[in-house]
Amino acid sequence: MLTKDFKDRSAKERIARESQALAELLAARELREFPSTRQCEIGPFVVECLFAEQALVVELSPSDARLKFLTDMGYRVLAIDPRELSRHPRRVLRRLHAALKR
Repeated sequence: MLTKDFKDRSAKERIARESQALAELLAARELREFPSTRQCEIGPFVVECLFAEQALVVELSPSDARLKFLTDMGYRVLAIDPRELSRHPRRVLRRLHAALKR
């Protein structure tokens, strides 16, 4: 049986890995022309990444409340599934690039 401490540590490590994978994706050559801010505060939330000029927020699996708040504030939100990010990073990069070009 897994202890609560082990489960919490495991979840924190998973979240850190997912965040690192997103950071690596955001550093891609294809995105250098778009200024961004990582770990940016918007209202009560700290978002993974904000492309302010495009009013685009990039989030890993945002909650419904977070998604509603951000869209009500006028942001477009690109929700990224962590599994897709780990399995198909180039596909996620193409989606992000297309969202930034809009």
